[in-house]
This record gives sequence, C-alpha cells and structure tokens, in this order.
Amino acid sequence: MLRMKSSPLLFAVILLLIPLLTAAEVRELEWLELMPEEDAQAWMEDAMAIDHSGFSAPEPFQSFRTISELDGISARIPGFVVPIETDGQGNLKEFFLVPYFGACIHVPPPPANQIIYGRLAEPIPMVNIWDAFWMEGQLNIEDVSNDTAASSYTMDVSRLELY
Repeated sequence: MLRMKSSPLLFAVILLLIPLLTAAEVRELEWLELMPEEDAQAWMEDAMAIDHSGFSAPEPFQSFRTISELDGISARIPGFVVPIETDGQGNLKEFFLVPYFGACIHVPPPPANQIIYGRLAEPIPMVNIWDAFWMEGQLNIEDVSNDTAASSYTMDVSRLELY
C-alpha cells in the first residue's frame, strides 16, 4: 500500500480554501448597475425634464433591458419594500424592492430594470415600508408584471434586514 506523508503546509492551504469553496461571494450592487449604460443616461435625462407641479402626468421611461452577467449571482442591494403578497397571517411573502421611497406610487414609476421582485422562502412579519432594507439572495433575470409594477429581475431572498 502506497502511503503519502502529510504536510502541515498542505493541510493549512486546504483549511484556507474550504471557506472559499463553500461560500459564494455576495456582490453588493448599486441600482444603476442593473441597466445598460445608455438606458441609465436616457433615464437620468428623462427625469430632469419631469414637471412635479402636478398638472400633467409625464410619460414614464421604460426599459426591460438587463445585464446578462448578473443572472444567477449572489447579490445584495438596498431599497424600499412594496408588499405584493402575504400569507394568511399577514406575513410578507413576495414584494417589489425599489430604489427610492414611494417609487411604485409616485408618478412616474422606475423602469422595470430598476425594480426587483423578491420572493421569500419563508414568510416574515410585515416590514415598515418607510424603512430602507438590504435585500440579499440570488438575482435572476425574469420578467414579472402585475397591477402595481413590472420588473425585469427577481431575487430568491435569503436575507432582508434594515439598512
């Protein structure tokens, strides 16, 4: 039987690599990273032209274009929760995460690639919609649309915590 001599250095290297192999790195995202640069530029220019006097409703800027490299990554992003679905006890199950407070009730709403549809594996007590949250989980490119808004991304949420 062939026997290999164990090396303390080899053992130390293996111990150092185990955490790297078992935990996926979570990428912290900023909202504009979710849209192509030319869309971000157009949206910013469009936002500068909005008349907030309340006399006319502007045509909302819309873009469903996504960044393919973000599909399936483990990510973390801050935003505000817009509840969509609850369980029988009023616990939060599904929601939109938006980049700024009032985004889905304010005119105009953000484009679809600036809204993420969050799905919790287990419902949690309802959150305060006035608070900002960090949402963490697997980001996916997937269109979701309902009466509240449309989004180009979803997230399988593993963590939702106060910002």
